[in-house]
Amino acid sequence: MNILLLDDHLMTLDGYALYLNPTENSFQKVLDCKEFYQWLLTDPQVDLAFIDYNIPSYDEKNLHNGADCALLLKELKPNCRIILITAHHESMILYNINQRVQPYALISKIDFNQELMDGLLSNKLDHPYLSVKVKEAILSINKKTTLLDATNREILMYLTQGFKINQLDQFLSLSKSGIQKKVSKMIVDFEVKDYHELVQVLKREKLL
Repeated sequence: MNILLLDDHLMTLDGYALYLNPTENSFQKVLDCKEFYQWLLTDPQVDLAFIDYNIPSYDEKNLHNGADCALLLKELKPNCRIILITAHHESMILYNINQRVQPYALISKIDFNQELMDGLLSNKLDHPYLSVKVKEAILSINKKTTLLDATNREILMYLTQGFKINQLDQFLSLSKSGIQKKVSKMIVDFEVKDYHELVQVLKREKLL
């Protein structure tokens, strides 16, 4: 089997290879988005890909992280099984990654073990597969139905960056009154007094 390993730490790549029957499989080890793009231009044979989310970007080709690389690989090599790996534990980030990429598997680094790797390698796991920590995080989002709305999540991301509500219409295809209505509904849903407290609650519950 031809396996792509994409991570910016060589020791991590070597560790993955040891988990994946190195005597029976061939590996292409890639360290960043630019190297990934150049490798992809060679039209390689690839059956399985392990891609870390946080890797150095290649802005010239709009490859900013492992999710961007996964989407490009998915487009050009649709039969390749893509496993996205992340150290992120924030529920909203994990939810967004899964919704955007819809990989064969989304794995938290804390959940890695030999049994999991064997299952991924043998294609015996139900897919899409979510590791334990990822599944817990996504379920926590599902409990808060207001966060299933993509625009609501985008509003919250801007608010956490310090933008004011009356500034958000320049980023979103909504009027100021439309944005205010959405924020007001979230304030009610989370039983807080204002959007500042809303952001604090979401951070405390690790939803942001």
